[in-house]
This record gives sequence, C-alpha cells and structure tokens, in this order.
Amino acid sequence: MEPIAPASADTAPSDPGVVVTSRWQVADRHAQRATADGAMARWRQMPWPEGCLSVTCLLSTDGHLVMFYSRWASEPDYRRHVADVVEGDTADRVGDHDSGVTHLDAVVSRLVTSPGSPSGDAPHPGCVALISIATDGPELQRQAAERIAAFRADAHPGAIGGHLLFSLDGARVTLYAEWTSEEAHQEAIAGSRFGGPRGIFDGVPGIRGLSMHRYQRYRTAGR
Repeated sequence: MEPIAPASADTAPSDPGVVVTSRWQVADRHAQRATADGAMARWRQMPWPEGCLSVTCLLSTDGHLVMFYSRWASEPDYRRHVADVVEGDTADRVGDHDSGVTHLDAVVSRLVTSPGSPSGDAPHPGCVALISIATDGPELQRQAAERIAAFRADAHPGAIGGHLLFSLDGARVTLYAEWTSEEAHQEAIAGSRFGGPRGIFDGVPGIRGLSMHRYQRYRTAGR
C-alpha cells in the first residue's frame, strides 16, 4: 500500500466535490441486512439526485452498523438533496422509523488524499477500517494527517490502500483504509508501533480518537 502523504495544498485533489459518510445503528445482523437492502432499493427506485456521483453501502463486521459513503459533485448538491427529502416527506432512505434503526451521524468532508489506483494483481479488500479522529480546527486536521502518515510509512503487508477525509467544519478527520481481511487489520493495530492501547494521538492537545469500526462493502449504486 502506498503511504498516506501528509495533507497540504499540494496533496489535496483538484476535485471540488464532497464525501458524505452517514452511519446508522441497528440491533443485529438480520436488521443490518434488511436496513441495507431497503435503503439501496430506494436509491435505485427514486429519481437519482442531481450531483450525486455514487453511493456505497458498507456493513460493520460486528453486525450493528450500516454506513453509506456517498460522493457528490458539490456540497450544495448534497444540501439540496437533504432539503428535498425533508420537504417531500418521503420515506427515509434507510427504512422504517419504527424499525429500531438509529441515525448516529452524517459527516460532510472533502477528500484530501486521493484513493490509489491498485495494480491488476492487488487483492480484493476483505475489510474496510474507518477510523474517526476529533480535531479542534483545520490546523489540527493537518497535524493529525501528518501523524497518521508517519505511523503508516512502513505499511503492514495486509494493507491495500486508503485515503483521508477532512470534515468541512474542521472537527474531524476520517481514515478510510482497505485491508485484505479483518484479521490482518487486527494484527496490524495490535503492534506498539501504532501507539499502543491509547492510540497514536495520546498526549497531543486538540486531537483525540473517536471511534474505529471495521466494515465490508455490500452494495453500490450510481448514475
């Protein structure tokens, strides 16, 4: 896997679009699959939103989260879509409000480091690890990215590729990392080189780990 470069004006992609990550909590694996299927069916049946490039659904390996990773041409395109859904009083794209599904968050970010282009013989990702980091402003977003780059310079053989997302409000950095398997990621983070049990941001003011979850890609829809 190519090391993730520190964020700077030179590494930011020219694409002005945004990425929205939206997480939903469910009771168990049965509800997880039903929620994902219902949501993706709605994306395919309803008129495709203007400016939406793609939507990917991922299921957490613990059976309790459904995540949607959507790419949009611009932030206004995404905001118009949200307003249209609310104004139209349509069924939520995730499912029935009485189904025990809880919306946790929706984070609007810009892509800071572009996803790599794996070679033809690169393994298929068996696991996607999403690590969320809280940051007190844009400058600390850059510092967090630099620290991640330093710890990933010597990648584990199970790592395939990854990219960073900076939330537009400066409050979060998300690392999206592809791995050959869940076991490979577990092995990698067990080593002290990743900062030990308290994480690589231990002792860094204004930066702190929020969450880490492993997912598997489930379905994708696009225009």
